Amino acid sequence: MKQFVFLYPIPEIIDFEIEWGAHGFRDEDREKGFLQRLKEAKSDDEKESIKQEALQAIKSEFRVVYRNGLNACIDTRYRKNGFGINYAVFDGSPVSDVINLQQSDKIIEVGLDFKTHTTKQPNGEYPYPDQDYILNQFNGVQVLRIAGFHMWDCVEKLAKKAHKRGLDTLVDEDLTEFFSGRLRDPDFKIDKYPTYNPRKNQGSMFDMFMEARKERPWLWQSY
Repeated sequence: MKQFVFLYPIPEIIDFEIEWGAHGFRDEDREKGFLQRLKEAKSDDEKESIKQEALQAIKSEFRVVYRNGLNACIDTRYRKNGFGINYAVFDGSPVSDVINLQQSDKIIEVGLDFKTHTTKQPNGEYPYPDQDYILNQFNGVQVLRIAGFHMWDCVEKLAKKAHKRGLDTLVDEDLTEFFSGRLRDPDFKIDKYPTYNPRKNQGSMFDMFMEARKERPWLWQSY
């Protein structure tokens, strides 16, 4: 049985990712229009109002691009290839409306609410869901593909645990917090993973990229 799980596509996280990603999103035609209005503005207040309108327009437009791209990747890479689609959320949290839920998709709760997870404990640490509790909800799974937030934190923890349990495990790095950047990569394709080629970065950059993935078989290492 093949399963794909996307960790924590809740509004608080998805909205932050879109807001951050929008800052690198460019649309020359839209920018020309706002720049012309700025030149014609007659007061600082009017200029500030135009800037805020422009920022909101960028965020709204990028939200559509992000939503369409993310759902297309999940559908093409996984749903159409026989994977069950699962969205893991903190207890009591909804799935973001950016996600196009299908009737066959499953929403699973992870045994911990978002407020508890993001509240520092007296020992200075933050509590995490029990990874075994999450994995136990995938009865009969043999192949597991993991995406979501965040790659070097919750995604890494779940992938490591799944690998220790003997599952064929792979993290889709495209569909993590790196997704906004991937959308701007001319080599990006919705139907292929990985589309990012670190070998384009010569010398030590490639070595650094691979060093972080050393001895982590759940991360793609054949580029």
